[in-house]
Amino acid sequence: MSKKLGFRKALETKVKKSQVAAKKKAISIFTAMAVAHVDEEEAGSGEVRYVEKVLPKGDFYIGEWCDGLSHGNGKYLWTDGCMYVGEWFKGKIMGKGKFCWPSGATYEGEFKSGFMDGQGTFTGFSGDSYKGSWVMNLKHGQGVKNYYNGDFYEGEWRSGYQEGRGKYQWQNGNHYDGEWRNGLVNGNGILVWSNGSSYEGSWEDGFPKGNGTFIFPDGSFYVGVWSKDGKDMNGSYNPSDSSTENPNWDPRIVCSEYLKDCKICPGERMSILPSKKIPHWPGMRKSTDGRQRRMSDGKLNCPSWSSDMYDVSATSEGDSKDGDDGIESLV
Repeated sequence: MSKKLGFRKALETKVKKSQVAAKKKAISIFTAMAVAHVDEEEAGSGEVRYVEKVLPKGDFYIGEWCDGLSHGNGKYLWTDGCMYVGEWFKGKIMGKGKFCWPSGATYEGEFKSGFMDGQGTFTGFSGDSYKGSWVMNLKHGQGVKNYYNGDFYEGEWRSGYQEGRGKYQWQNGNHYDGEWRNGLVNGNGILVWSNGSSYEGSWEDGFPKGNGTFIFPDGSFYVGVWSKDGKDMNGSYNPSDSSTENPNWDPRIVCSEYLKDCKICPGERMSILPSKKIPHWPGMRKSTDGRQRRMSDGKLNCPSWSSDMYDVSATSEGDSKDGDDGIESLV
C-alpha cells in the first residue's frame, strides 16, 4: 500500500510541475507574438487564408481560416496549456490531429466533431498507452493497451471496457487468454500463473464459475463445477504419479488466494476530454439548444461540436469495474 501511495504522490507532483510549465509556455507564446485582436471577418467570402489570432478569453489560433472559422490545418492553444494541432472543418476539430494535455499526455489520431473517433494513440504522462479504435472518446473495437504498472492487454473493447476476446498479461508473468464482458473476465478462457498452474473453463465476473479444470505444475488436476462462494462446487482431484499436492486440496483456495495477484490495472485518467475543450471563436455564442451561432449578423450558423447531447464524461483510460477478489480492477 505504501508503494502505491508513493507512486501516486510522485505522479501528482509530476503533473503539477508539468501544468505550471505548460501555462508558462502558453503565456510566453501569447506575449512574444505581436498579433492583433480578432477583427470582424467578411462573412461568405469562401476564401481560405492563413491567420494568426488572439481569440476571446486569451486563446490563440494559427493556421488556415475561412469565413470567420478555422478551416484546414491549424494550431489552437488554450490558456490552460491544452493544445490541438491538426485538421479543422468549419470551426470543428475534424480529421487527423494531435491533442496535448498540460501534463504531457497526448492523443494522436482521428477526430470527429471534437471527439477522439477512429484510429488513434493515447500516451499518458505516467507511461500508459492505448493504440487502436475509438468511438466518441471511448476505446471501442480492436486495441492494444500498455498500463503504467507493466501490464498489457490486446484484444476487443466496447464502450471503454474490455469486451469480446482478449489477452491480458500481468507484469508478474501471469496471463489470461479468453472472453471478456464489461471490463471483467466472463465466458470461456484460460488463466496461466507464472508458477505453471492454470485454470481453463468458464468464468463469471472475474471468478471461475461453471465447468472448469485446474491443473497443478506437477500434472495433477482438479476437474468439476466451480462457484465463487463454494456452495455449488462439485468435482474430483486427480493426482499425477509425481504429485506432491495434498489429496484433500480445497479448490476454494483458487478464489481466495490465487486470484489476488490477478487484478486488472485501472489505467490513467484523462484530466479533460478533447471534446470538452471548446474553441472561443469571435462573435460566437452557445445557445440553449447546444449550438454555436455568430452574434453579429446571423449569417453564420454552425452546429456546436460539443453539444451537451453528445458530451461524454471524463473516463479512466483503463476503464474498469470494482469488485471483491476476482480478476477485476486494482483499486
